[in-house]
Amino acid sequence: MRILMVNLWKMINSAGGAEKVFCEMANMLSERGHSVTAIAFDKNKGKPFYAVNENVKFINSGQGCKLGKNWWQKIRASFYSKNEKELYSEEIYDDIRSKRLAPFVNEKDFDVIISYNPSATRILIHKLKVKIPIITMFHVYPETILKDMSFLTKIALEKCSVIQVLLPSYVNITRKYIDNKIVVIPNIVPQYSNSDCHKEKCIVNVARIDGQTKRQILLIEAFNKIKTKYPDWKLEFWGDIDYDKKYYKKCQNMISHYKLSEQAFFRGATDNVLDVYNKAAIFAFPSAFEGFPLALTEAMSAGLPAVGCKSCPAVNELIKDGENGFLCENGVDAFAQALEKLMSDEELREKMGQAAKEDMKQYAPDKIWDMWEKLIEQVAQGKL
Repeated sequence: MRILMVNLWKMINSAGGAEKVFCEMANMLSERGHSVTAIAFDKNKGKPFYAVNENVKFINSGQGCKLGKNWWQKIRASFYSKNEKELYSEEIYDDIRSKRLAPFVNEKDFDVIISYNPSATRILIHKLKVKIPIITMFHVYPETILKDMSFLTKIALEKCSVIQVLLPSYVNITRKYIDNKIVVIPNIVPQYSNSDCHKEKCIVNVARIDGQTKRQILLIEAFNKIKTKYPDWKLEFWGDIDYDKKYYKKCQNMISHYKLSEQAFFRGATDNVLDVYNKAAIFAFPSAFEGFPLALTEAMSAGLPAVGCKSCPAVNELIKDGENGFLCENGVDAFAQALEKLMSDEELREKMGQAAKEDMKQYAPDKIWDMWEKLIEQVAQGKL
């Protein structure tokens, strides 16, 4: 099968979950004998943070591109309402991206397209007018995308061959907005052994430092509530510190304010996350919303009990409260109490960690990739 993958999200030296899925899928499809072209759109030079196999044709179509309005477009936009400005910006950006993508999207070269973003689907259908079957992936909680989508995005999503969502509960949410075929395929979760575990009294959070979604400050404040009771415990943050530099600085200032500099640490991104999990005892994940969080599922697969918020989509389905971790109400006190339940009971940590590991077996890579291959074949042959 000749497969084109299109991703308009940043890819160069970017260590996020969607980027990891993109590279892993390109590699997997190539290893299973398919011809894979993976197109990204990133203004930066360089390579993806996650390695791409040499058999995958990786193209960065956005290198050196500047997305923005010229002086005349800025003047024109000043006369528009907020909604009109958003539509106008969408049109301008789609024009720029479509011109960069066009040379690589030859209908004779591909049997199916996997679009990683609704915006990519919109460009492929409305701007490039491709006739190749398109699978559109949703990497996030669907309502995040759909509640404010433009009319052109809605049309494109209804014209593509099928939409893929990450959890069964997302099907009905998507159907409220889109009339099209929907399939459920979760992300893969690596299946880890516990042979290299050297558990320390350490709570870890693996995520980009981001106030809107990941909310590390909630975790810092919760840890501060119980620090004197557990002076031999430490808190580590692993992830991109450049995503939101102001928020990162705010986190640092809070650690200094609470005198946590000997217990709380920002470690930056890592290419060996298993080593992080093997040395930790608890995974803390105070996110506000998620699609299917790789960091959480990988930590659970490594045998870590987790703490998350009841209100967070995906997290509230992956963490089974009282079985493989704890779900708490939004707020510092509730999060601190959930952490303390695990910090104070090593036997409970072990029990919940083993339950978490068992729960992640349903997302084993071979199972998920088999589902993807079946879907790709059905779409390419017009059987879905």
